Amino acid sequence: MEWTEDLAVGVARLDNQHKELFHKINHLVAAIKEARCKYIIDGTIKFLEDYATLHFAEEERCMEESGYEEYVKHKEHHASFLVALLELRKEAALPRKADSSYDLCVAANQVVVDWITAHIMQYDRRFGAFLKTARQKAC
Repeated sequence: MEWTEDLAVGVARLDNQHKELFHKINHLVAAIKEARCKYIIDGTIKFLEDYATLHFAEEERCMEESGYEEYVKHKEHHASFLVALLELRKEAALPRKADSSYDLCVAANQVVVDWITAHIMQYDRRFGAFLKTARQKAC
């Protein structure tokens, strides 16, 4: 996945966090292709958990401060990602058989890519448009 400026929300801190997420996803995809995913999957899941905690809190604070009318819906979408991460964490905690790390890596990649496609490209872009239209000060 490639970050492009049309994905920018307009809040530098949030955009930089999104860029970091894209970088991590691309790192996971490369690891899958190079058959070294089993060495990074646990760290990737940990990154995603930490990322979600920090990023969602900042994004939601920004939405509240700006009076964003779709805040509740956006927050619910964040919660759906947290549920998917919990499922990945449960899978990662199970004893691994041969090739199960590969399957876990592919599942993690799919969860993240699907979520990014739906979330950043739809939800976050709408929030960015709101900030621009409402001429809200960046959070």
